[in-house]
Amino acid sequence: MEELRLQGYDLSQVADSALRSFGGLEIMPSNEFGPNFSNDAPLIVDPILAGSGHRVLAEELERELGGSWYPFAEWLSGSSVFIRGDGWTVATGLEWIWELGTSLESAIEFAVRAHRPLVCLRVLRPGAKPWPSTS
Repeated sequence: MEELRLQGYDLSQVADSALRSFGGLEIMPSNEFGPNFSNDAPLIVDPILAGSGHRVLAEELERELGGSWYPFAEWLSGSSVFIRGDGWTVATGLEWIWELGTSLESAIEFAVRAHRPLVCLRVLRPGAKPWPSTS
């Protein structure tokens, strides 16, 4: 965690607890086809993989959604999964911010089960359209 602290990340109690519970796990999806996306990648719980060299992603989340975000995992298409101090968990890193869950537990369940639609919270690149499409 020292490497991430030196990059400007602040480890919240929620992120610390989450990483102590799940750190190092690679969780394969049990359902590869969600209602509006392909869930064909594992959730790799590794904060260094998700966050090292990606502080700009956390800063985008802070600007767009508020709060302080800590890297938690890597998921679909190499997107970085971040957790906020209240447990809200999102993925970002391409040109979108997706909601995984309002709690870490619901986010992990979603990443594994793909039991509901993937929701695009924000489009980060001007001119890009939400993905998955909302229509």
